[in-house]
Amino acid sequence: MLQEEIFSSALLQSVAAKCKTNAVLAEKPSVATKKHSWFIPGFGAGARVATSFGHVPVEALRCRDEIRTREGCFLRIQHIDTIRLDRRFLLTHPDAQPIAIPKNGLGPDVPNQNILVSGSQKIGSPKRFDQISGRMASEYVGQTNIMRKNHGYFTYYVFHCGEPCTASVDGLWVDLDPDALGKIEE
Repeated sequence: MLQEEIFSSALLQSVAAKCKTNAVLAEKPSVATKKHSWFIPGFGAGARVATSFGHVPVEALRCRDEIRTREGCFLRIQHIDTIRLDRRFLLTHPDAQPIAIPKNGLGPDVPNQNILVSGSQKIGSPKRFDQISGRMASEYVGQTNIMRKNHGYFTYYVFHCGEPCTASVDGLWVDLDPDALGKIEE
């Protein structure tokens, strides 16, 4: 347990360093700027991922589970990470607060339940099948009750298949890019 807390603390400090903010020494929240300071994609608990054996909550995924891609094939998950953000970090990095997308917020049955995602999670437009890459979730804020949902503590679940792909999460087509996680590990 102590080793896990030390790892979580080290990961949080690494993320804070990448965001160019000293979250550890900050005493009051910074003013939100137009500069995007949170770059890690991810999903809140309860988001359901289409797998080879049905829709599975993101927090229950395991390495080697197969997820359905937009191309119709199944790819194995090669990496899963849990990123826990505490109150201080969320106060000093307002871009890290999740985006709440309500059921039917992007179209009929899209998403098929309320979902929380990182503002940096790329989401494909449900009506644009020719779209090469999705838009960041933060770009949808203000549209059909889509907004940032402030939390005191929040956990993101992040996963990828070792190669860029587009997967179905609660009826949304989302881009999964292993390079986005490489920024954390550098």
